[in-house]
Amino acid sequence: MGGANQLFVWRGIGGGDTVPNMSFAHRWSVVSAAWLGSAWLFAVVAMAGSPGFRNTAPVPRLLPGSDRFHFSIYGGPSEPVELGSFLDALSKHGLANALDPGPSASAGSRAAFEVLARRRWPVILYPPDGGRMQLEGGTSVLQANDEAAVRILDEAGVFNAIQLGEWGYHYHRLRTDEKWMRDVLGKDFDAQRNRFLRPPETQGYEPIPKTRRQAYDQLRQYFLWHRQSKGGRLISVTGHSHYECYAAEWGASVVGIEVGENIGFTQSKFAFSRGAARQWNLPWSVQMSPWFGNAVTTRGALDTNGPTATGLDAGHSLSLCQRMWFHAWFAGAALVTPENSFNSFFETGKDPWVLTPHGRVAAEAFAFMRSHDRGNPHTPLLVVLDSLAGYNGYIGKTWGIFPRTPADQEVADLLETQLFGGMPRPPVPGNLPNPEATYLQPTRHGELCDVVLSTATGAFMGRYSVILLAGEVEFGPGFVRELETALAAGSRLLLQERHVKALGPEAWAQLQKAGATEVLAHWVHPATRRSAVISDERLQRIAVETLPVAVAGDPIQYQINRNRRGWVVELVHNDGVAKTGRTPAQVFPEMVAKVRLTPRFGSATAREWRTGQTWESTQQIEIVVPPGESRYVEFDAP
Repeated sequence: MGGANQLFVWRGIGGGDTVPNMSFAHRWSVVSAAWLGSAWLFAVVAMAGSPGFRNTAPVPRLLPGSDRFHFSIYGGPSEPVELGSFLDALSKHGLANALDPGPSASAGSRAAFEVLARRRWPVILYPPDGGRMQLEGGTSVLQANDEAAVRILDEAGVFNAIQLGEWGYHYHRLRTDEKWMRDVLGKDFDAQRNRFLRPPETQGYEPIPKTRRQAYDQLRQYFLWHRQSKGGRLISVTGHSHYECYAAEWGASVVGIEVGENIGFTQSKFAFSRGAARQWNLPWSVQMSPWFGNAVTTRGALDTNGPTATGLDAGHSLSLCQRMWFHAWFAGAALVTPENSFNSFFETGKDPWVLTPHGRVAAEAFAFMRSHDRGNPHTPLLVVLDSLAGYNGYIGKTWGIFPRTPADQEVADLLETQLFGGMPRPPVPGNLPNPEATYLQPTRHGELCDVVLSTATGAFMGRYSVILLAGEVEFGPGFVRELETALAAGSRLLLQERHVKALGPEAWAQLQKAGATEVLAHWVHPATRRSAVISDERLQRIAVETLPVAVAGDPIQYQINRNRRGWVVELVHNDGVAKTGRTPAQVFPEMVAKVRLTPRFGSATAREWRTGQTWESTQQIEIVVPPGESRYVEFDAP
């Protein structure tokens, strides 16, 4: 062979499936390759232009057998003719392309499965004997005739999974709730209470664990029973708990989360879910619940006469729902589900399937999602927790039962104060109550990170620019080897002095030899007055060094993705809308967010997706985001 070939080395492009990535090239480069005897000679010449930004995390996984993002309807008819009419209406309105949940995973749903199979319509199935779905050793089991019916979907190549909803909350809270257990067991309560009901002080465990490993083993046994009893077809849906990483490890088909409702910690749950999905090469999903206090969004006028308020103005605001749908899509979810949508998107629950205002907004949102290339979330920071960390934000205890150690508290402060909270918010005019404001919050450094466990491989961790160890970590020989692999791939490892001591001199020397390491200085957070995993200043430097666009101005939540054209910045303005569960939303038009975007790769042409506004060859743009709305600014890459 002779002559020279022109090869292109790309760094940090990572947006679509067709775009390759190489982590070692700091700039777009042309590589001239020539054959000399028995070896290749590579001469690397940096092209004129801007530095690249490493973005090599895996692109979002879609549902198996699918080539598109899915937006689903929650509920609907199961009688075949009515189901066919319903699916026709969903397609006509452009409202959805999946059901979550759809019919029950039981033999009685066979005719409905035949309709879904012909339409090739993905479906999350309600569990057999669904009211008892969370009871370990109960009657919610996929029997042989149920399995035979579900295989109709398999044979047609239609994705399906059986929902295990809110299992972490059930384990720690509902296992000990006598009223809930009475409702679920009904006439069987007296005979079976000792089998299923646990004393409140146990947090669902039996026996009460003395170590993190024992807690892990009990929860794993609980989850695996459900996975086995559902024929391995399990989609995990966690709400109040942060057990997404364990659901992925233990064999869920989809890593699902519920947000909205009365559930906190939305943004850290996104980071856990996306991290778990990427670590284990799975799709993940988001279910936005309109339940809010003792209220829920349904069709019709607001009715506060009963114990639960209902109507289109009850529950969460349409503004929050829309922001959550958009953000979940942009964050990489394969499936987004507006919960209770069958009862709020249609004027009646039957043909002719006329849409409510909420249904029309949902159809517009889905049309927007289908017509734009969301690309790949750019998360240059990987937060790594110990495999037995058992982080649980809702209860505030490790594995829901152990008091937090100082290191555990550092993890909570990192996630809920430093990365996804703690920023000053403008007050609501008139000091109106606004409990909905906590569900999504502005971010100092953007949606910067994914969260995974120390079970991650070095090949996976090495895709991230920065790896941050947090909390108490056990360094077995295998984990040390994986960290070496990640460092050799170009990642920088940030850790604390406690981690260096836990590693020991030999392992620490191995890591230092493998690549870039940095021992973080001790820092006390001024707001919490507690020791922190990392200083705010160091987090800001990570953002400056790894994010391709600087975001400044009024408080805003933002995320940056890489798509086939360039970089896209999502701006979510979470202020200016006040809502309680039992009152209509109030919008304050004057509470806009004024934001400046500065590309760090030089001047670029930009466009905003929702308004159509454009900027030509700009080095900085200013944009105004109305209250309770989202904007998407796409920059052409140089």
